[in-house]
Amino acid sequence: MAAPKLIVTISVEDMDTKYLKEFESEFTKGGFKRVASGERYEKVTFDYITSDYAADMATIYTGSNPCINGVIGKRYFNIKENKELLTLSDNESYGLNDGGKLSGKNIHATTFADKLYESTYGLSKIVSIATDPTVAMVMAGHSGLPVYMNNLTGEWSTSSYYKDALPEWLTTYNAGKPVEAYLDKDWENLLPAGYYVMAARKGSVGFRYSVRGVCNGLKMYDNFTTMPQCNDYICDLALKAIEGEKMGNDLTTDLLMINFSLKKFFMKSDDPYSLELEDAYLRLDKTLSRLLENIENKLGKENIKVVLIGSRTGEINTTSGINPKVKYEAFTIDRYMALLNSYLMAHFGQKRWVLSVGEGNIYLNRSEIDKSGLQLKEVQDKAMEFFYLIPGVQNLCTSYQMESAFYTTGVLRYAYYRGMSGDLLYSLMPRWYEVNLKEVPNGYFSSDITDVPAWIYGGGHPDATIGTIKATELLDNLR
Repeated sequence: MAAPKLIVTISVEDMDTKYLKEFESEFTKGGFKRVASGERYEKVTFDYITSDYAADMATIYTGSNPCINGVIGKRYFNIKENKELLTLSDNESYGLNDGGKLSGKNIHATTFADKLYESTYGLSKIVSIATDPTVAMVMAGHSGLPVYMNNLTGEWSTSSYYKDALPEWLTTYNAGKPVEAYLDKDWENLLPAGYYVMAARKGSVGFRYSVRGVCNGLKMYDNFTTMPQCNDYICDLALKAIEGEKMGNDLTTDLLMINFSLKKFFMKSDDPYSLELEDAYLRLDKTLSRLLENIENKLGKENIKVVLIGSRTGEINTTSGINPKVKYEAFTIDRYMALLNSYLMAHFGQKRWVLSVGEGNIYLNRSEIDKSGLQLKEVQDKAMEFFYLIPGVQNLCTSYQMESAFYTTGVLRYAYYRGMSGDLLYSLMPRWYEVNLKEVPNGYFSSDITDVPAWIYGGGHPDATIGTIKATELLDNLR
């Protein structure tokens, strides 16, 4: 089989197969259904409990678990600096067109992009696109051009780790302020309200928003990323990248990685069954149709491979939206951190034994433990003894247990990496979600989504359903 001229990977954050099935009759033939006409993997499985989207993307794109690639999540607690940092923080790099200091240096495994780059001796053109810099860099790894949105200006940026300057085509695109055209649009239901599945459930008569009007404020561009117009903005950039980088124009395989989003609209984030969410799925279907039609017309179906990857993360719902008897419980992490520290004080003395608790990790004060002549394992075991009694905790283990499991089986149940993960790792019971003292969710919760779907479309991929595949193996047969 001839190598494809262009590989396109499309990941969709918070895409739920439940909604894909419910809205299937409303989709066009050119979007989701076009991709589904190829190979269909019903379950892409992960070896560890849900961490976050960045960790899952790193697992898929590196073909290795967090214990190897080093991405345990978007953030981690740095014990030396005694503060939370982004996992890809890099003080030696700087943002080109933004103020960030991020790079792929802390991704400790080679990615699919890296392997392609090496196999073609650096001749492949490689571009990744996401609104979030961490996701863009996780896809790109150490190669090519990761492009992400500056959330203060809405323009596109990259890191000096990858390039000395933005390519000319991207600078020209930014100069035209294309995001303004989308902010000036209205968002209203694509179809008459009566055609929507959700309308029948909720009696909705439709909606209409001024995009700029509802997004306006300090978080304007963050808010914008929760609207379907942002996916169109990303699609425009992807098509510009193909043109600007001359992707698919020679005998070397090129790679375009795109991350769309179906995160719930920020004004309806507490409603898991809104008309706006259904409309976002229908609009992304049209966006996929536009993207794939352009690529096929340019290169031919036989010369491309497209993989569409779902997501096992999702927005936190504090209510079921339908059944009031299904209760969702808040896990107040700051309170439990204080209680754990008090418990350890009762056993080991009046000192600060706990540095940080949250998002599945408990970081102990190793420096103080060492000064006090205590054994780390002894304090870990005592912390575990108490934390297991806290309502909402489902599973808990120590770093010693994680290390032992790794050397015994090579597979770890948690997204763990030595030196970045906590001394204890925990998961929450179903329908529990973490909040701070102000009752604001921090993004960590129990998810019942344990695996995701994926579809591979293009030359050499016939209509077939193939059941289950490991996340670490998904991209193996694309080259």
